Amino acid sequence: MKTDLSGVSETLLIALWGRAKVSKEDNPVLKDSKAIEIVENLIEYDFERLDKHLQKYTNVVWLIRARMYDDTIRRFTVEHPKATIVNLGAGLDTTFFRVDNDSLKWYDLDLPDVIEIRKKIMPETDRMKCIAKSLMDTSWMEDIKDIKDGILFFSGGVLEYFEETETKKLLSELADRFHGGEIVFDTMSSFMVAQGNKLIKDSGIENAFMKWGIDDPKAISKWDSRITVLESYPLFSRTENKDYWGQDVVTAMDIIDKTNGACIVHLKFN
Repeated sequence: MKTDLSGVSETLLIALWGRAKVSKEDNPVLKDSKAIEIVENLIEYDFERLDKHLQKYTNVVWLIRARMYDDTIRRFTVEHPKATIVNLGAGLDTTFFRVDNDSLKWYDLDLPDVIEIRKKIMPETDRMKCIAKSLMDTSWMEDIKDIKDGILFFSGGVLEYFEETETKKLLSELADRFHGGEIVFDTMSSFMVAQGNKLIKDSGIENAFMKWGIDDPKAISKWDSRITVLESYPLFSRTENKDYWGQDVVTAMDIIDKTNGACIVHLKFN
């Protein structure tokens, strides 16, 4: 099927392509078979145009970020095998197909134009449902029902597109409604936000600019007394076999880690 996405919604194709491309290699981090299937067989898009502007390092970022989320979700579901998992700004993310234990309740949230495409490519099931709303239209929280064994939210490459005040409000709303719930998401430093915006512009995607960067993710714990930072770590700090990617990519990883250029943050709502 053809995709008719624009603006921020179109950026989801960058991460999808990156995961698919690197997954075709015999890499030591993650095999996203569903992403390969989508790119090669299910949607029509000029990925070659994107690829001209995506360095190997950039594609590796999407794969490693996905692996970090997979690991977090799997650890959570060991303790909560019938958990509710909510993918905030799901795009064409394929996490469900890698981590499902046959007992999870799963929600994918995104804008209506994205969800329309997602439901055709990855149809809903009894346990995997879609919510077609903006992340900041917090009425979507009312659609999360019958939480029986804990709830974990995750969001990959999404919160950067909102103002810091909007993200603060979102986290406070989550703390209000989902006591004891958890959320994991990625952050970028202000410098990396500027670099990311240049990449998006060079890729030919218009009107899609990131707005929020944070240089010390641990400072998020000061936003609301009900928020506890369970962990915060540089994106590549838990990646083994770095040498596989080659010296140029390893050097970029080390620089990003040392400067908190990209981090994973895991919070709990007290």
